[in-house]
Amino acid sequence: MPSRSDDEHLSEENLESFSLGRVAPSRVAGFEKHLLICEPCRQRLIAIEAYNYIHYTIDGLIYSRVTKLRSGMFFARHWGRQMEGGKEFRSTNAAKAYLIRTFRQMFPEHLCEPRCGSTEAPSRPQRHRARQ
Repeated sequence: MPSRSDDEHLSEENLESFSLGRVAPSRVAGFEKHLLICEPCRQRLIAIEAYNYIHYTIDGLIYSRVTKLRSGMFFARHWGRQMEGGKEFRSTNAAKAYLIRTFRQMFPEHLCEPRCGSTEAPSRPQRHRARQ
């Protein structure tokens, strides 16, 4: 990627790469700085991230995200300190269902606590077992 000043907007390709965690570590801070000050880029990023959820587990934070790809497909992925994986789907509903199902399989004893929840809205207490 050519150099970019803070005044230039991030491309669709860069936003997708950032959402998927595929930005070189040396560039992450620059992307994050830009997203903090650039409302249009932040809104475009939110628009492609159809689902964002965080669980606080005994293994640490587990993130779950659905990203709408430029191809029109949806990539569902989980990641945490010791895990990373995902799969592509044709719909956001199928991608979200995959994330919920696979999280339950990986963490069957997890009970959501008040800090588990969506990254887009304030978390509400959730007393159920890994229901999103």
